[in-house]
Amino acid sequence: MARGTDVTKRPASPAPAKAAAPRRLPPVADKASRYLREIRAEMNRVTWPSRQELIASTIVVLVVLVVMALYLGGWDAIFTWLFQRVLPR
Repeated sequence: MARGTDVTKRPASPAPAKAAAPRRLPPVADKASRYLREIRAEMNRVTWPSRQELIASTIVVLVVLVVMALYLGGWDAIFTWLFQRVLPR
């Protein structure tokens, strides 16, 4: 006798083998790792000054620093002297 519904059984197909997932770092460690890789890549793109350029720039900075210190110190001395004369103790 035939059944009202013809159900054919299919053999169970084996589940596709999952590839071993790469081990993931915790989110914070993953971000830190990526950040450090990006820093290294960026530092490789930097054009570093030569030794002579570095020395020249350092001398310019020191000269400007001394000039500004003398300039501001001079104004400070003038105003100190002026206020001591105007506002006696």
